[in-house]
Amino acid sequence: MMLIAFLQNVSFSMVSRARNRDSVPYHMIAAWFSNGVWFATFAYLVHFKLTWMLFIPYTCGTVAGSLTGTQISMFIERMLGATSDSHVKPVA
Repeated sequence: MMLIAFLQNVSFSMVSRARNRDSVPYHMIAAWFSNGVWFATFAYLVHFKLTWMLFIPYTCGTVAGSLTGTQISMFIERMLGATSDSHVKPVA
């Protein structure tokens, strides 16, 4: 549970940042990854009937995944040169 929750929030953090960047391919890949992991996570939770015993591993995994996903996104954005303010023209 902790691993899939970790991946869920890595992918969620990545797609959240990607949708605010100027790279459509990056956003598309991140969205596929995020939605695929989301589907797998909820299939897992439904299979195990979403018991309270899953709360701690799920929460620990999602917190760690969120922090990791942000770091991975920042690395990818630097590699791609993807920015969030490319539409803003510098003031001369």
